[in-house]
Amino acid sequence: MAKIKLRFTLALVALLSVVMCASLIIKNLSIQEVYEDLTFMRISLEARQYISQVEYDIKYGRQLDNFYDMQTTLKNVQTCSSYMEGAYIVATDAKLFYQSGLNPQQLNLSIPREAEYSAGKLYTMTEDAGHYYLTELINNGGGIVVGYLIMCIDKNAVNNTLASYDKQNMVQTLMIALELLGIALFIIRRIRPDTQKPIALKLLLVLFITVTLAAALDSGLVLTSFYSVVNDAAHQAADKMAQSLQSQVDTIIAKGVSADRIYDLNGWLARNISELKIVTSLTLDRNNKITAAVSQGYINSFFNRFLWRISMLLSACVCSGSAAYWLTAVYYRRKDAGKILKLEKENSIDA
Repeated sequence: MAKIKLRFTLALVALLSVVMCASLIIKNLSIQEVYEDLTFMRISLEARQYISQVEYDIKYGRQLDNFYDMQTTLKNVQTCSSYMEGAYIVATDAKLFYQSGLNPQQLNLSIPREAEYSAGKLYTMTEDAGHYYLTELINNGGGIVVGYLIMCIDKNAVNNTLASYDKQNMVQTLMIALELLGIALFIIRRIRPDTQKPIALKLLLVLFITVTLAAALDSGLVLTSFYSVVNDAAHQAADKMAQSLQSQVDTIIAKGVSADRIYDLNGWLARNISELKIVTSLTLDRNNKITAAVSQGYINSFFNRFLWRISMLLSACVCSGSAAYWLTAVYYRRKDAGKILKLEKENSIDA
């Protein structure tokens, strides 16, 4: 009996480690997705104000491949985020026109396919081992793409910002795993064999209840906090995006143009709404202040994705535990039936 308990204890530790690691990965991945999406959207929108000025100059005759003081523009783009290590202007044939920051020979400055912008995206994102690359279009004013702005984001800097969330999640997961492991070991120690149910079935039941309960507790405790984190981050990002758009309007007004005379201001705000998944509306009040309404659907999309991943993990625990318990029960029933048959044969021979 001691031997079988030891085996189940080792199996419990192994399975609990696997399931809790999976739960931790789900939590960290979900937080990372939210943070990266909001961060990249904000950076791209802030960079757009500088690219809009470039597009305005191109519309009125300047050439992208011979653009005066582009280095200043790129350095302004770099101030949009402390994570940014470089900003680059490339032509539609991927020829590098201007650069600021890291040596482009060390980077993968690939241009996106035209289809990637078909949905009116503000930016596209690619990545390699060390960097994220955010790419924005540069138009000539007539809807024709003449080049791209590529922003190089340090992946380690983004991950370091998320380190506090990861540490908090890891501590919570570890505490739950250790507490339930202690309870399970106490129960296993007190299990005694009887004639009604094999000890292996009892141990198996304890094992899978412990593993499933640990995953459920770990996930359940983070559900409310996850929604709160996403909601707060979304509202903060929307406010920053509204401020970025506000600065563009203020720049025009500062030149002596009143807001009611800015051509197609509402159309400009509408185009920004189509590119920003996070907002449902952008409005300009009487004081020429832009306010953004956060999309509840955007918040729910991350929360529902997180919930779906948790559900899949718990379903896997329940299904595998049920299957293992059923197979083990079938094995012992057949084993008992074999013993009975053997005894009947022995009795018939004796008779």
